[in-house]
Amino acid sequence: MARDIAVFIGDKGSTASLEEPGKVVIYRRQQGKWRLADSLPFQLDRTSGMAGVRRQLADIIQWLGQCRVFVAQTVVGLLYKELEQNGFSIWEFSGRPADFLEYILVQEELAARESETGKPTVPAIVETGPGCFRVSLKDIQQNGSGLTSKQVLQPLLMGNYYQVEVLCSHIPPWLEAEWESGRLDCKSERLDNGVKLVIRKQRCG
Repeated sequence: MARDIAVFIGDKGSTASLEEPGKVVIYRRQQGKWRLADSLPFQLDRTSGMAGVRRQLADIIQWLGQCRVFVAQTVVGLLYKELEQNGFSIWEFSGRPADFLEYILVQEELAARESETGKPTVPAIVETGPGCFRVSLKDIQQNGSGLTSKQVLQPLLMGNYYQVEVLCSHIPPWLEAEWESGRLDCKSERLDNGVKLVIRKQRCG
């Protein structure tokens, strides 16, 4: 498999949100070391609306060529959807690329091998009452199934729900960012074997 990973980096050399100014850097693993293969400045411009954002992302995707692994501090909404629809494996990490590039490569290779033997099992979403759901992310977090927590949860959180109870080994970084920003109403409880996170629908007004 290709050993290229694209990382969106801010002015301090660490990952940044795609909403911030920065640059997309392609790292390539050669002879056991990660090297900078190419970079491109990027600053999201929303003045032209969704169509303009899509054009900007289309330019980035074309520039990335065969690279289909993308890392940023956070990737949400339309940005996530466009990358996902173009076949990207999307990762969210805070920190410098040297801290996570090798980990992502290993997980991508494990997922690629599993996809050759069969499709990953999608966690069951159980409806526990009207608008109330429960789902466990532990298997996909622990086994590197090729599915991401965002792929499982985002369709549910974009739909009609009152409460979602999530069992996980750890709170996914993207979900923690949504919580800290106030976009999600969450409560967490530490369990012996992980974390229980309760997400409630934000009230309007």
